[in-house]
Amino acid sequence: MKFLTKKQCKKFINLAVARIAEYIKGNNLKGITLGISGGIDSAIVSVIGLRAIDLLKKDGYEANYEYVFLDCESDPIDYRRAKAHAKVFGYKLKYLDLSKWYQVSPLLRSIPKNHLREKVAKGNIKCRLRMISLYHSAQLNGHIYLDTDDLSEEYMGFWTKHGDEGDVKIIQHVTKSELYDLGKYLGVPKIILESKPGDGLKVTESNMASDQLGLEYIYIEYIISEMIRAKFDCNGSWDQLEKRKFKVKIKQIASEIGKEEAAVYKVIRQSLKTAFKRKYGDSVKHLLPNRKEFGFIEFGTEEFAKKQLYEIKK
Repeated sequence: MKFLTKKQCKKFINLAVARIAEYIKGNNLKGITLGISGGIDSAIVSVIGLRAIDLLKKDGYEANYEYVFLDCESDPIDYRRAKAHAKVFGYKLKYLDLSKWYQVSPLLRSIPKNHLREKVAKGNIKCRLRMISLYHSAQLNGHIYLDTDDLSEEYMGFWTKHGDEGDVKIIQHVTKSELYDLGKYLGVPKIILESKPGDGLKVTESNMASDQLGLEYIYIEYIISEMIRAKFDCNGSWDQLEKRKFKVKIKQIASEIGKEEAAVYKVIRQSLKTAFKRKYGDSVKHLLPNRKEFGFIEFGTEEFAKKQLYEIKK
């Protein structure tokens, strides 16, 4: 593992399991609903959810789960990853094909041909159809719909409002890189651990997040953390980019990670551009909002930067 120790992984998982179990029981819910995408985020959340269900049952509280792969013109590899994960952890994975529903949506016809944001708009429709499906399932079963967004996606605005958001956040304050360490700790199958993060929405030809964001998450995490350490406000004004101290910092970061300054600027602009998504909260329960509580290095600190930069250079 690169960023976390086994002790840190164990502490986080145990806390997350206990918090979900407490939330379900405290709100008299009957279980959890989750979309399994074949990616690392839902892979981690699903295992935590299963363990929470087991914990509740041991305490005499009956609860269950519904995990479903929502196909919406998805890449077949995503479903193979999801099935591999289900096999390893022994849970029932439902399959629901939303492709025809998406293809007949009148919203598609409202998008002007060759519009600058055509692919993003189409991806958002897919994401929101999945949201409707999962909330529908949760409503029928008396469940809570679990959120799978992480900290790296949060700062990049790399999620769809009223789309891939759930009712309860578990990994919101964990970086994408740390999630891969949690995956190794839990025994997530290699087909997932060795895959690069994507969006599953075909916004780009490759479906890779790095193609949309410009860099891989390990670089993004370092850039954002270091800018925060330099007192840059990712929810603040664009005028910050004109300040000399931030121009100097950006140049320094580019040199440290061996990337062009333009690539660093692209990451920062993406964060500023999506600030409106973060500014006013998300009206959902954060079960683990404090990184100190589960023993992870604080984001935006020198200690975090040293560890991240070591792995980048290695």
